[in-house]
Amino acid sequence: MRRVPQQQHNAPIRRERDERSFRRQLLLLVSCLALAVGFILATRQQIAAVQYGYKIEALRRERETLLDEQRRLKLALEENSSSARLSRAARDLGLQPAHASQIEAGAQREAGEESAGTSVFVGTATASAAFRH
Repeated sequence: MRRVPQQQHNAPIRRERDERSFRRQLLLLVSCLALAVGFILATRQQIAAVQYGYKIEALRRERETLLDEQRRLKLALEENSSSARLSRAARDLGLQPAHASQIEAGAQREAGEESAGTSVFVGTATASAAFRH
């Protein structure tokens, strides 16, 4: 078996460090890290933009459904608050049209200004039901 001699003639010789090579490698490493961080940030922003796009689209759909529901409710309010329907509902409850003597003069003037042509119903359902029998 061949062994290396214990004492070598070149033992005091040391390898020199190449400072330029070290700087180039360090610059390359920092550049690669900066590039990688830039790609990561750009990807993160792209993902956030796509997610915001989905949220905006969902909110747009929700807004459209809410506007449709608002239109439907406004139509139902208009139908239910018409004077003919209110008169019919009042008669169904047993209310009768008010007589001129039942309304005060000031209230009659105000009612005439606000709702020209509508009749005023007075009484309760139980009281008017008693009058029907």
